[in-house]
Amino acid sequence: RLILADALEYAARLEPDVLIDLATLTGACMVALGPYTAGLFSPSDELCRELTACGQAASEDLWRMPLNDALADQHKSDVADTKNTGERWGGAITAALFLKKFVRCDKWA
Repeated sequence: RLILADALEYAARLEPDVLIDLATLTGACMVALGPYTAGLFSPSDELCRELTACGQAASEDLWRMPLNDALADQHKSDVADTKNTGERWGGAITAALFLKKFVRCDKWA
């Protein structure tokens, strides 16, 4: 996660129109969605629609997952700026929320 966060922060400095990362950060998404559906995290409704349509055209199933900010407190740390892992619950969401901290692009997934 730390290396991906660095890469996302660097990519965001290049001011892309769209920023997409594909990663297997946790098995929590597979527990929730099974082995044939990919979890899709994005603050952009438009990008989610576009990616879901592309997935359907390629016979790849995508399911939008929530970026629930209520879980962001799991990243608080007494000794660092942020923790890169959360607690047991909402593991896929907390992984996406961690990465979101390093992206300054409206169209990110």
